[in-house]
Amino acid sequence: MSRPVVILCYPKIDHEKDYVYYWMPYSLLATAQPLLGQDLDVEIFDGNLKDDSEWESLLESHKSQDILCIGFSIMTGGGQIAHALRLARKAKAVVPSVPLVFGGPHVNVLAEQTSRHELVDAVLSGPGQTSLPKYIDALRGACGFETVPGLLMNDGERCVKGPPNPPRVQLLGRYLWQLIEVERYVRDDPTVGRRTLNYISSQGCVYKCRFCYELTYQRRYSVVPADTLLEDIRYLVSEFKLDGIKFYDADFFINLKRVVRFATSLLDDGPPIAWAASVNPKDIQRAQAFYPDFLRLLKKSGCSRLLMGVESGSNRVLQDIVGKEITREEIWKVAQSIAAHDILGSYTFIVGFPGETETEQNETFKFIEELWRLQPQPETRVHIFAPYPGTPLFETALQYGFEPPKSLEDWSHYDYYDSQTPWTNDAIVTRARDYTSMSLSPSVLKPTKARRLP
Repeated sequence: MSRPVVILCYPKIDHEKDYVYYWMPYSLLATAQPLLGQDLDVEIFDGNLKDDSEWESLLESHKSQDILCIGFSIMTGGGQIAHALRLARKAKAVVPSVPLVFGGPHVNVLAEQTSRHELVDAVLSGPGQTSLPKYIDALRGACGFETVPGLLMNDGERCVKGPPNPPRVQLLGRYLWQLIEVERYVRDDPTVGRRTLNYISSQGCVYKCRFCYELTYQRRYSVVPADTLLEDIRYLVSEFKLDGIKFYDADFFINLKRVVRFATSLLDDGPPIAWAASVNPKDIQRAQAFYPDFLRLLKKSGCSRLLMGVESGSNRVLQDIVGKEITREEIWKVAQSIAAHDILGSYTFIVGFPGETETEQNETFKFIEELWRLQPQPETRVHIFAPYPGTPLFETALQYGFEPPKSLEDWSHYDYYDSQTPWTNDAIVTRARDYTSMSLSPSVLKPTKARRLP
């Protein structure tokens, strides 16, 4: 007799045309970990790799099995909500009695609105690894639904609401790689290695940038410990012949002791890989105060690229609007240090903040031109500000006339690569693209040429 199954779905994200890298469904891998001890099977469907026909085939193949529920992870923007709703409609057609439960960043801040959609049977806000196992217990009759953390549902007679499910600090374990086809995520990344895999080794961020969705984690920060991380990296390198790891953590460098141990261990006994990660400029300042040779250590250990959110070239915008707690001049010194150690700097910016002037936008573009003069010439990417619910700047945007979507269906059309506010337009979108210069995979697209400096 087959065991019951839980299907976890990561709907497709519509990245920009020139963006060839995407995440493995780490949110689902983390959520799946505690489920495998519950006498059931777990299937993960990644819409970035598989199409609608494969989704229908998956559903059909499990029709005769007891499907406990189908979980969808959704984030705001990028088309993921639209893809989730399309897959949910198909699920309702093929397995109409199976409950569809939604979670993820969008649900964490708009749980009630999400729960009102006709395709949504339940929502789970907060960490899925806490709520989903309890929800499955409730489906099996082992407990009441009102005990499920973060649950909001309507059982046909009444609205059921579980206790809060806040973010929490915890140590993360190794991922269950057997649940996905790891090889299909390996990418040729010219800034790291020909066989590069992305990896998320932490959740949350301690900084307070006022536009950022990471604030919904309430500054809770959880990590894979350095030794566990190294063990996992060794396995991946050996099993899949990798030569690069690209960390997609919101900020890989918050725990500096962990980073130093990781880099030192790579130097001492490998594996010999190139690696890249995201960093806040204040991390580099802290590190240089405690570890004067920090960047030298990173370079020797294989660090080839550091991604940094600069956000603006205007000190007023950095301080008064973004809350970056660092100045343009300090960021410039950090960028100089990165370049001096022959590490590629990759810097992201945002234009179109509420209250930002045209002069301040020009300061940002001027700062980008200054960064292009460094060697190795940095990558730059310019985004258009999009208000995210649950962040301080969302409330500010409302005051400036932004009208947010009113339903989950409306949010499904929200595209953070285009103008979403009344004070931005197509011209600023075009200019932002003109100042975006990235190194892309030669096996997929022709790399962008280095910028000719003015």
